[in-house]
Amino acid sequence: MPPQSLGQRLESRMRERDLQPAEVARRAKTTEATIHNWLKDKVRTEHVKAAQLFNIAEAVGADPRELLLGHAAPYRAPLRIADAAPAEASQVLKPEALTLAFQLATEVEDALQRQARTLPPAKRAELTQLAYELLDEGLPRAKVLRFVLAAAA
Repeated sequence: MPPQSLGQRLESRMRERDLQPAEVARRAKTTEATIHNWLKDKVRTEHVKAAQLFNIAEAVGADPRELLLGHAAPYRAPLRIADAAPAEASQVLKPEALTLAFQLATEVEDALQRQARTLPPAKRAELTQLAYELLDEGLPRAKVLRFVLAAAA
């Protein structure tokens, strides 16, 4: 049966490696008093500092999770939203509408440059997206151009 407390686990590992508290403290770059506090279970697992845990675990050749918890818990990758959400088909882009949207955004950018104004890349992307959505809804090119020009102003 594995040792139950953090101090017991540390003591067991030190015995296996024939290490004294002073040597563990030196290797872990901490004080002998800290090692004695761990050995006497004066340190609660929920209050252990991560850096100290890793240094002491390395000093005694133990897995930090095993030293802290008594068992090496298997690593579980965090759940990603994409894994939890049902897979849905992406919206299909219409190449003709996308090409026209880029052309309209370029026309707007050219018109602004003639007025000595510039269009930041994020704004150009926003206008291209707006143009694409309006064209995809079936609005005529001339009307979309007016909307995009107004949005750029």
